[in-house]
Amino acid sequence: MLLKRGKSPKYGSSAIQVIKSGQARGYGEFDFKEPFFLADDFVLDERKLQKGDILINSTGVGTAGRVTLFDLDGDFVADSHITIFRTNDKVLPKFALYSLAHIGFKTIEKMANGASGQIELTLSTIGNIAFFVPDLETQKSIIAQINEYEAEIAACEREIQSLPAQRQAVLAKYLN
Repeated sequence: MLLKRGKSPKYGSSAIQVIKSGQARGYGEFDFKEPFFLADDFVLDERKLQKGDILINSTGVGTAGRVTLFDLDGDFVADSHITIFRTNDKVLPKFALYSLAHIGFKTIEKMANGASGQIELTLSTIGNIAFFVPDLETQKSIIAQINEYEAEIAACEREIQSLPAQRQAVLAKYLN
């Protein structure tokens, strides 16, 4: 298991991308409209992100407490405003993500110290967040059920996105 803050990056033009706290948007979503890269001489360590790492936004009102599962291809690191939680062989990453998300962004954010927008979730605070961990088969079953619901949600979202075009087609057919 690893629980460690990301590293303060030296920015540059290498092929290693930096994930800033505002880019980790929750669950599996990232916002890379403006990508950031490390300097060529930046030294990678155990904080180089691995698939399955949970990224916990650790600073700032409105972002501290947001959890995102890293499952991207390529070389990435997190900046120092993100805590990396790498599970052990007893906890599936997606189960940890859902457990933290179930506790809730706002609940975790309230655990932060500080004031006036400069709040911070310390490593010890994050390390003391507890959630029930059933056996691996139960975790897999829970994840499978959630994956089914997520697939249904995605299908509904696609349907919703197609409705304006369908409305326009009906209007064009009968009003033109």
